Amino acid sequence: MTDPSKRPLAFPKWYIPYLEKHRITELLNELARELVIQRPEDHILFMKQLLQQAAASRNVARVILIGSMKINRIAIAQNIAKATQQFVITSKDIYNFLSLDWRSVQDSETVVKALAYFLRSPHISRSGWVIADCINTVQEAKALLKLGVLPTHVLYLVTPFQPKLNELLYCDVPENWPQLRSNLFGLNEIFAKKIQEISLDNKNIAEVAENCIELIQKGCAVKTVKPRIVLLGPRGSGRKTQAKLLSNIIGIIHIDFEYILCQAWTSENDLGQKLRQCHNQVCFHSELLCQIVNKRILEKDCLEMGWILTGYPYTVTDFQFLDSLQTPPNRVIALDCDLNVAKARISRNLENSQSEQSELLKPHPKDVPELIQAEQEYFCKNYGNIKTYCGDTLVIVNGNQPERWVHECILGYVVGGNPRGLPRKGFGTDIPEVCSCECIRIPPRVAKTYTMTVSNLI
Repeated sequence: MTDPSKRPLAFPKWYIPYLEKHRITELLNELARELVIQRPEDHILFMKQLLQQAAASRNVARVILIGSMKINRIAIAQNIAKATQQFVITSKDIYNFLSLDWRSVQDSETVVKALAYFLRSPHISRSGWVIADCINTVQEAKALLKLGVLPTHVLYLVTPFQPKLNELLYCDVPENWPQLRSNLFGLNEIFAKKIQEISLDNKNIAEVAENCIELIQKGCAVKTVKPRIVLLGPRGSGRKTQAKLLSNIIGIIHIDFEYILCQAWTSENDLGQKLRQCHNQVCFHSELLCQIVNKRILEKDCLEMGWILTGYPYTVTDFQFLDSLQTPPNRVIALDCDLNVAKARISRNLENSQSEQSELLKPHPKDVPELIQAEQEYFCKNYGNIKTYCGDTLVIVNGNQPERWVHECILGYVVGGNPRGLPRKGFGTDIPEVCSCECIRIPPRVAKTYTMTVSNLI
């Protein structure tokens, strides 16, 4: 996207949450795609009709089932439709519409055009659809995508090595089955970004359909929203470890609040001067702390990759300031960890680090038990109010479990659909006017940990 001077343009940062929330970019892409494919004579009328249709079918599921020809995909699709109220489209429907025998059809494009005609009819597009057995070859898949028919879910039904072919889950296969079977590899490549595998194992039709419904109800596979995550937890819960793992796996930026606070405190700018002017040695004013976070999350890498924040917010007021930013968090995860487990982990980590270091190096002053306990107690004191404020948008993960188990739970939530709860509003337009010298009440021992960290940088 460029202006008349050929300079590249970008959406202003403060529009991003609105565009993501209402999926505006996805809608504009859909309009442009349909205009290019359909090439209507009256493009204004066409776009009006398309917008009306999009309003009615914005969140419906569009599903394609692929798999071996011996799987009874029609029966599975019918079971799915009973629960989701979607239309089931089979190859028999298409051939009946064309008044053709499937054995006589040589041109897959003719069949796919008829299929696209079916799927674009108003009553089917409003309710959603499940394509049971129409897409079996690479040519058919490419032709369907070329016509602008994009599924939200592609479910690949994986058969066991030696299935029991006498069960209802399996059916007779056509004579050309071995050739069609080789197309599964090509279909996997075409739908690589949307495909989800379902292992059949020893399941019956109802069980397989139930697994399909679970994936469909998680939301559309098309997802362009960058994750903006707040990861909460007491010290020793493993929040930084999990943030680093997520950063390595999906490429989001880990923002350690303690680190950026120290950076801001020592910086020679207006924000740094305000922080140093505080009557406390380290400022804990909600608005100034939120400005530190805002400055970091509006940098290019965070906007492009997404971010995960650890060590902040402390209180509900902090969270409200955070939710009032131009790009507020869209995921909130709390590691619910027993304090005794957390303390044991900290002790173990300190022992390991001390055994690797030289005897001349001393542990960090903030790693003493009294300060660790003060930090944990302060978190627990505010956790209940934060939990109430976040409501259903907060996901709680058992932090007592092994590291890999916790990581997989967090990863599943991050890459899944949007939170169920109502969005948090923060302060909205009514951001309170606060004096830069009014800090939130931080226990002296907790403030001391940051004072020590800042002092080491001077």
